[in-house]
Amino acid sequence: MCVITGATRGIGRATATALARLGADVVMLGRDEARLDATRAELQRLTSNDRVFWVHADFASLDSVRGAAEEVSHRWPAIHVLINNAGVNAARRAKSADGHELTFAVNHLAPFLLTMSLIPALARGAPARIVNIASVFAFLGRLQADDLMMTRRRYDAMRAYTQSKLATMMFTVELAARLERSAIAVNCVSPGLVSTDLLRQHWYSAPWLRRLWSPLLMTPERAAARIVRTATSDKLAGVSGQCFAMSEQPAFMPPAVRDSAARQRLWDASVALTGAPDVAAMLRAPR
Repeated sequence: MCVITGATRGIGRATATALARLGADVVMLGRDEARLDATRAELQRLTSNDRVFWVHADFASLDSVRGAAEEVSHRWPAIHVLINNAGVNAARRAKSADGHELTFAVNHLAPFLLTMSLIPALARGAPARIVNIASVFAFLGRLQADDLMMTRRRYDAMRAYTQSKLATMMFTVELAARLERSAIAVNCVSPGLVSTDLLRQHWYSAPWLRRLWSPLLMTPERAAARIVRTATSDKLAGVSGQCFAMSEQPAFMPPAVRDSAARQRLWDASVALTGAPDVAAMLRAPR
C-alpha cells in the first residue's frame, strides 16, 4: 500500500502511475476531488490496475490533513510506503487556513503532521518507507528559527521556498534518527530540475518562456523514477536518513542538515505549530 500526496500533477502523477504499473495499491491525496477522480480513472486505464484510490486533503489546512490521516488509517490500517510530494511555491505572501506562511505550511508543516499521524499505520506495514521530496534549492536555504513565517522582513518567494526545502531535509534526518529502532526507513529524494507547473504563479512560467526553458529540464517521468527507486529498491532496504538523486548512492545534503540542535528546534516548532503526536518517541522506546 503506497500513499502519495500531490498525485494529480507533474512528478506526483508520474510517480503514482509508475507505482500502479508495478502493481501497488496506490492512494492519492489532494485537494481537488474532480481532478483526483479523473486521475484515478486515467491511471486505472493506463496501468490496468484497479487498486488506485483517492482521499481528499487540502495541505493548506491542518484540520484537513488530520481528517485525511484518520481516513487513510481507517481504510488502510497498514501502509508500506508514504511519499510526501505535494508542494507549492507561492509568488506572493499568502497564509494557510491556520494563519501560517503558505509555502512553509504546505511544504513542511502539512507533511510533518501527515507523517506523524500515519506512523502507527506505517509500523503495522513495516518494513515500511517514508520518502520526502526535497530539492537542490535546499542548498540555498537558511532556516529562520525565530521567524519561520517570515513576518519580520519583506516576503521573498525564493527564500520561503528554499527554507521549506531545507526543512524537508532536516525533518528527514531527524525523523530517521527518532525511528532508528523501528523498521521504518526515512529518506528524501532530490528529483532534479523538472519541467512541472510548480512555478505557475511566477512571471517566468509564462507559456512563451516555458517553451524556452522546458526542454532544458527533466521530464516528470524521469524524476519519478528516482522516487520509485528510493521507495522500492531492495538495495536500499534498511537505509535511512539519506538523500538520493541520480543513483542509489547517497547524495550530499547541506551542512545545516547535520546540525542536531537546529533539527531539534525545527522539530519542537513543528510539533507546537501542528499539534502532531510524537509517536516516533514511542516507537524508539526500548521494548
